[in-house]
Amino acid sequence: MRYLIVLVFFSLSMSVVAQVDSTYVRDHIKSYGVKFAFGKDVLALDYTLEDKKSTQTFESNKPVSIGVGFLWGSSSFSFSHGFSFMREKEKGKTKATDFQYHHYGDKFLIDLYYKRNKGFYRYTGDHKDDTPTEDDIFPDFKIHMYGALFQYVWNNEKYSLGAAYDFNKVQVKSAGSLLLGGGVFYSSLRNIPVFSEELQDYDKRTYHFGPNIGYGYNWVPYKKVLVAGAFTFGVNGAIEENLLTNKRIFTVNPSVVGRFSLGYIGEEWIISASAIANGLFLNMKKDYQTGLLTSTFNLTVIKRFDLKREISFLKKDYNWKEAIFGSKSNDVNNTINEE
Repeated sequence: MRYLIVLVFFSLSMSVVAQVDSTYVRDHIKSYGVKFAFGKDVLALDYTLEDKKSTQTFESNKPVSIGVGFLWGSSSFSFSHGFSFMREKEKGKTKATDFQYHHYGDKFLIDLYYKRNKGFYRYTGDHKDDTPTEDDIFPDFKIHMYGALFQYVWNNEKYSLGAAYDFNKVQVKSAGSLLLGGGVFYSSLRNIPVFSEELQDYDKRTYHFGPNIGYGYNWVPYKKVLVAGAFTFGVNGAIEENLLTNKRIFTVNPSVVGRFSLGYIGEEWIISASAIANGLFLNMKKDYQTGLLTSTFNLTVIKRFDLKREISFLKKDYNWKEAIFGSKSNDVNNTINEE
């Protein structure tokens, strides 16, 4: 069956009252923009052997995606599609249903993941670019990962995640911030290949939950250049269930999230390369460690502009709370108040 992967990124601003220092963060001069992007999404399972200091990696083989989008104010809508002919065919085929949503608000960061991948290829150490043999391709191996990560931006008056990763603001001066939050994730591995006597793994599902702490920094070395990075470390309690025996165990494992962006941020043109990586450790055994990594790489070009005639419903950012719950009403005089 012909495989097509569709990624939809729907980024709508959440209206949160925040007092932003305009000497550090400001809005774009031109209110609208069109976006073109090339992206690569990877889901991988890593085994690291303690004695031999070697690694075994199972990685998805999904095609490069091409995306387009429209931006207005602090909101955006984008769509991307991966074409099967852009996949490395010698590495097998991955069937996937993938959705990622990243909200970079003034005060809050939210990551949502929904990933269902079937079909992986294997490589060892730094031999990723080698052509795998038939014994290194596993079309029935399944990895599912769902979850959410939430963080509060401590220095939200001067530091903007949106300026670095969503381009809905402009970082005028360098600034950083502490990031505090937590995450909840679900992962499952099915039809795990038996490939080494040293690694006795099994089909499993795991529930991960716990707090995290991180730090992000936006460096503005020149007026139109932005270099941004953010790193988060978490400690998760994990309930692991062996799908063969139904036995459950509780473990404590770390998690890491890294973000990086390098871009030219002009008034009319924005050109940026960015990456996001989310790593969940599944176990930390004496003989080996297991980690699940999802990563996304993007090259983005945005052309910003103004309209000669404004579109009325685009003058305001999307208010998600009002769309879901309705406008706030005053029970005394029955008048409608905007939030």
